[in-house]
Amino acid sequence: MKREKAGDGAVFGWGCLIAILGFVVFVGIVIVLGMRSMIRVYTSFGDKEMEIINQRLGITIKGSTTPVKLKWIRGRDPDYELWLENIDDPEEFMENCYDGTYSVVENKSDLIEFGEKEISASYDYNSSLTAGSSYIIYNCDRYFEYNIAFYKDGESFKAKVYADDR
Repeated sequence: MKREKAGDGAVFGWGCLIAILGFVVFVGIVIVLGMRSMIRVYTSFGDKEMEIINQRLGITIKGSTTPVKLKWIRGRDPDYELWLENIDDPEEFMENCYDGTYSVVENKSDLIEFGEKEISASYDYNSSLTAGSSYIIYNCDRYFEYNIAFYKDGESFKAKVYADDR
């Protein structure tokens, strides 16, 4: 390539073009890797994962209760989603397994109608059971928005925990 002088006397060529493209690609890779590390999904639960559930959500897994999935979106305002199965009784679970104060959500439609569809979907259990079809929903005090929705599942219950620390 023929070098051309710019108006101020600087010389531009292939080297500058390659350096600029390299820098853009490098910045893109850093952004992608940074975003990827912010979302953690756990589907197998050992001591480390149980400790995260206990410390971050104030829930101690006891009895036949089984954690299925934990999604932790890290950042300035972390979000948590936890799916649980094989819960014998929602009231006993809240009394024995949740460390904090809570209250029953009297009007489920407040959660359903709040904001857009994507916000109310936060309380759905795997996008198949909605907040409106839940057996009972508890509002907890640990975070700005922290709700546990219980769904009847045969003889037992399953639950979806959603916590947003704004």
